[in-house]
Amino acid sequence: MFRFCIADTEHDWRPGTQQYKFIEHCLSTVDRQKQPWLIFHAHRVLGYSSGEFYAEEGSFEEPMGRESLQELWQKYKVDIAFYGHVHNYERTCPVFQNTCLQNASNHYHGIFKATTHVVVGGRGAGLADFSPFKVRWSHFRDRDFGFVKLTAFNHSNLLFEYKKSRDGNVYDHFAIMRDYPDLLACSFDSCPRTTSAS
Repeated sequence: MFRFCIADTEHDWRPGTQQYKFIEHCLSTVDRQKQPWLIFHAHRVLGYSSGEFYAEEGSFEEPMGRESLQELWQKYKVDIAFYGHVHNYERTCPVFQNTCLQNASNHYHGIFKATTHVVVGGRGAGLADFSPFKVRWSHFRDRDFGFVKLTAFNHSNLLFEYKKSRDGNVYDHFAIMRDYPDLLACSFDSCPRTTSAS
């Protein structure tokens, strides 16, 4: 039910590089009839994080992170992007180019709008602080140790749960109940590009 496309953040991911071609190939060749849920993963934050050190840099991401990849996430309709490196938990709204294309919620219905980005770094080293600045795309933050569980019930129903390590209880969650005619119409490298205007 899942296709995971994993990037190596210690190597260049910009257009024209071997890794960019690898990432696009992974995203573009998924058969959404067999693997309807498309997940992107990287260690360093290539999407969105309001971790203190990213905020101090004014980037809220690795340098040249999402600038190179957000067109791919949008074009191939990546459901969720996961990152570590920042030792806390944070979930965004479905976001593209710093704009929430759908209000953050615990229940999403309808067609794909944009990728939800999640930092799941609550393990390993000491916990990281958040920036005191509230950014528009940041929906839920937690400075604690935890992990995420994904459950795909079928082609159109997904449950995302964030649980704390200390008790295993759910502290953040959302469900996607989505009609996928736009995704199922995609074949190899032929997904129509979705923009904030469409």
